[in-house]
This record gives sequence, C-alpha cells and structure tokens, in this order.
Amino acid sequence: MKKTAFDTIVIGFVFLVIIIFSILVFYTIHNTQERLYERTEADIKGTGNMLVQNSVADYVSAETTIEDFASYMKQASETLGLDIWFADNEGNIIIYPSYEKNENIKINRIADNINAYIDNKQQHSDFTLTDNFNGYYKDDMLCSGFVVYNNGSYAGILILCHSLNFMHEVVTGTITSTYMPFLVLVVLALLALMGISNSMLKPMRELIRTSKSYAAGNFNARANINTKNEFGELAKYMEEMAEELSRSNEYRKSFISNISHDFRSPLTSIKGYIEAMLDGTIPPEKHEKYLNIVLTETQRLTKLTQGLLELNNFDSFDLQLDKSNFDLKSIITPTINTFEGRCQDKGVYLKSIFLTDNTIVYADRTRIQQVIYNLVDNAIKFTPEGRQITVRVTEKGNKIYTSVKDEGVGIPEESIKKVFDRFYKTDPSRGKDKTGTGLGLAITKEIIKAHGENITLTSKVGEGSEFIFSLPMQKEMQVPIKPIHVATEEDKFFSNGKFKIKKN
Repeated sequence: MKKTAFDTIVIGFVFLVIIIFSILVFYTIHNTQERLYERTEADIKGTGNMLVQNSVADYVSAETTIEDFASYMKQASETLGLDIWFADNEGNIIIYPSYEKNENIKINRIADNINAYIDNKQQHSDFTLTDNFNGYYKDDMLCSGFVVYNNGSYAGILILCHSLNFMHEVVTGTITSTYMPFLVLVVLALLALMGISNSMLKPMRELIRTSKSYAAGNFNARANINTKNEFGELAKYMEEMAEELSRSNEYRKSFISNISHDFRSPLTSIKGYIEAMLDGTIPPEKHEKYLNIVLTETQRLTKLTQGLLELNNFDSFDLQLDKSNFDLKSIITPTINTFEGRCQDKGVYLKSIFLTDNTIVYADRTRIQQVIYNLVDNAIKFTPEGRQITVRVTEKGNKIYTSVKDEGVGIPEESIKKVFDRFYKTDPSRGKDKTGTGLGLAITKEIIKAHGENITLTSKVGEGSEFIFSLPMQKEMQVPIKPIHVATEEDKFFSNGKFKIKKN
C-alpha cells in the first residue's frame, strides 16, 4: 500500500510523542529523586545532630548506662524509621539495628571492617553516602555519619541509615497518577488524528487526480471541492492556474504570429531591395536611397531583437538595479530635448511641469530615463499635429509621481488592459507608425515593477491617454546630494514648423 503524506505525519507524531513522553518521565524521575534525596539527607542530618547533642553525649560522658542508651536508640529508630548505628572510639559497634538479636558474626564482620567503610580521611569527620553498609543491607541506604567528641577527644561515631525504597514508590506513584492519564489522552489524540487524516485524504486524492489531468493537457478538469478550508482554496487556485495555462496557448500562438510578422516584414523588404539592386531593377543612381531604407529596416530588427533579449532577461533573472539618489529633472529635461526634431516635424506641443521642489528620487537612473523615453516616444506616436504632451512631476506622501499625458487619439476601453502586453499594438499604431515593436510599454512596466512601484493608465478615445508611475523619495545618505538646478517650468512647442521656448 502506498504511503501517504498523512501516514508520515501520524508516524512522526507518534515518535515525537514518545520522545517527549520519555523526556518528561526521565526529567520527573530525576528531579523527584534528587529533591527527595536532598530532603531526606537534611532530615537525617537534623535528627543526627539532635541525637548527638542529647542521648549520645550522655552516653559517652557516662551519664547513662548502655542499656538505657540502647533502649532510647531503639525507640528513636522505631519512631523515626531509621537504622541507628554507633561505634565507639575503638571501632566497636555498640548500637546496631538488631541489637537484641544474636548477629554477632555479621556485626563483628562489620566491626572488623569499620575502617574500610569509613575512609581514613573521614573517620573523624561527618559524612553522607549511599551504600549497602558493607553488605549488611540488600539494597543501598542513605547513610550519614556524625562524629561524637567528649571533652575534645574522639569518642565514636553515630551512623543513621534510611531506606531509599520510598523514593521508588513515590516515583512510581507520580508516573501512575500523572502520566498514565496523559498517555491515554495521547492515544485518543492519535486516533482522532488518524480519523482526521483519513477525511482529508479524499480532497487530496481529488486534487492529485485533477493535477494529473492538467499535466496531460486537459485544462477543463475540475476538482469539485467546495470546502472553505485550505483544500478548497488550493482547488480554486489550481482551476485559475488551469485557465491561465489554457490562455497561454492562445498567447503563444499570438506571440509567434506577432514576432513572425515583425521579423518577416523588414526581412522581406531587405531581401527585395537587395535582389532588385543586384539584378539591375533598381539603377545604381538610386542605390543610396534604397540602402538607407535597408539600413532603417535593419535598425528596426536590431531594436526588436534588443527588446526581446531585455524582456527575456526580465523573465529569467531578477532585474539588477543600480539605485541611487538623483534629480528627476536631470533626466526629464534632456530626454525631452531629444524629441525636438520629431516634435517639430509633427508640429506637437511638448512641455514639462514640476509641481514640487522635491524631485530627488531613489531609483536606477538609467532605467527610469528609459521609462520616460518610452512613454514620451509612445505619446508622440499617437498625438496629432497641434496637440499637446505634458510631463508632470508631483509629490504625494513619500512618493514622487511622474505623469506623461497626451491629447492623442486615446485607447479603447477594451485595449487598456492589454497595452502592457508584449507585441500588443492598437490598430492606430499599426496604421500610422511602422517603427514600433510593441515592446516599449512591456519593458516600461517591468522596470517599474522591479522598483517595487506601480504604473497606471487612464485613457478615453478622442481625448488622449495618461501614464502615471511612482518612485520613492530620496534615501537618506551620509553625504547629502545637492539637486541639479533646472528651471521650474519649461514649455516647448512648435508653431508653423518653428520650435519656440515659452516661459511663464
């Protein structure tokens, strides 16, 4: 049976719970035992010091008999739940747990090895250790030794031993009362998770089936998932993706058709003119004229190829921007000046208006100059004689907005969303301007998008179009940039074929 992702989740959950449970149990046991050990050790030390100061002191100073001392120690042992040992200054065991029993052999063995039990360095000092008391006990005991002095001389040692079995009982009780219910809850949660995973597998299988259909080229398949959870959202986006993929075939065919047309037309002209010159159809005295036409067509092909390469770079890699602070005026005015000849030939009115003194932006200077050039170039194509083109710069919030507005033929409403598509040309453009490649606005949009900004278009047929793009204001730098001084407003227009400068 094929292992699903949810099986992996369930198995991972089980292992995770086991690891967490083991860590909790280990931590609880270790922490509980350590605290119980410390508490028991403190109690034994308090009891030992009390016994040394009272009954043991009376015995070593001969104020009480050994029988009374033994009786008191027996009573204390039963009351406190401790095994009490006492060895005199010669190592003879006077008091031991089975005092009234005849265990001389075992006791003597302990007495003979008292120095082995108590390290020589510790013989005359208090100590605490865990031991079976030289084999007397089956299990380890917590034993504390208290040195007894009489008139400054070593008089013996009192040893109190406490069983550690109660610690195991406490730990067992803690695990039983605390972790067993937790373990039951984990098992129930695991069963619930398995049930949930099985219920989620159904939409997942449906998504897999649908994705296989898309992979086979059937973009009409639907997942039929109407839930409002993540699976429903995923199904929705998958269907939207299928619709986009379905439209991509149409786009691909349109792309091939457009690029074939744009390459075929100049190549046909170039081929025809060259053949005509070679076979003598075009006489030598007219070669220069037609060679200039061939050169123009070649330049158009070069421009088209460069545009395609540039857009391909946008698709394949993130556009690398060389951002810096610069004055928009320093690129708008020179860019506008480059169109003087074309504006004079067409008799259009071109001006720039700066409605803010703050025209310093943080962007890629070369790329933004390319954007302005493309927008102005596009506006000139569609602006009839005697009409006006305005480049306007304004400020709003922390953005600088640049507008290129013309009084041209305008763009139909159904074409507004398509003007940024590659190779898209409106009918007027095809009829009046043969030099366009249909890539300028597409490149413009990619550049603005790479800056993280937006470009918008508003247009009405017969009234003109307006492109507006935003750029961030200057970025604070250690060395302030001094703005380039340019006139605040410069109107350029043409009248009767003569270029004039108008200043308000």
